[in-house]
Amino acid sequence: MRKVAIVVAVVVVVLCGGLGWVAYQVVDLGREIIEAGVSREEFAVQRVGTPEAQVRAALPEPLTDIKDHELYGDDPDKLGMPAGASCVYYTITPFEAEGPDLWRFCFVDGALAEKSAITIPQ
Repeated sequence: MRKVAIVVAVVVVVLCGGLGWVAYQVVDLGREIIEAGVSREEFAVQRVGTPEAQVRAALPEPLTDIKDHELYGDDPDKLGMPAGASCVYYTITPFEAEGPDLWRFCFVDGALAEKSAITIPQ
């Protein structure tokens, strides 16, 4: 009986820990999505050619866990991403059910080379 109680206790601890971790990840993702929001007005004032440091200073921290294959699928052009660019992504605020999903800001040689609205493929 004692062994059964120990096994049950271990299973309960592991399950509770796993569920707690999953809940934390969901809350953390929601927080990141909210904090990485950029309005249409904030997007519009950024001009191509502006130094990267200046653009980043004007915007919140970008989303961090975005993978190219999730956004672009098999598109080798990556929706027009400039060659050699490093891009950051922001959510669009306020959220709209129709229209693009993310803002993309791409930098080449320390300056904003391209900005666009992109839709995540289904």
